Amino acid sequence: MDKHVLHQQLTDRGLERIEYVEKSVYRIDIYNDATSAAYPLTLTTITSELGNTTVHFHEADFIDNQFVPLQVRRAALDKLIELEQICNGSTGKSLEEANNGSMAQDMDEMKKLGNEMKHMKTNSELIENNLVPDPMP
Repeated sequence: MDKHVLHQQLTDRGLERIEYVEKSVYRIDIYNDATSAAYPLTLTTITSELGNTTVHFHEADFIDNQFVPLQVRRAALDKLIELEQICNGSTGKSLEEANNGSMAQDMDEMKKLGNEMKHMKTNSELIENNLVPDPMP
């Protein structure tokens, strides 16, 4: 039965829908040159009635493959990391896009760098501990 027809029949009989979820399954083939085979990797998303979509990265898996080569698993992991970064809004920058003349690319990175530098010892403290400080430029 069509889901819209079923929904209408249930609500007509006094039932109230309290939760609504749409499941989508995505597939990508990870190809391995050594085995000349493609290994299909699936990824599931769930969308609620409010429109919030959750990607279930922890459920990502290969379809019907008992043995998946380590190189394929590594490529799949790299793809999942890339997708997770996109979902979290941090796509990162390629080396060409990065402004390599700066120590930090944005305010968040600058704050992180500042926190790291707070804990660094000064040259005097290094000398007191019989350590060699960084050379002067």
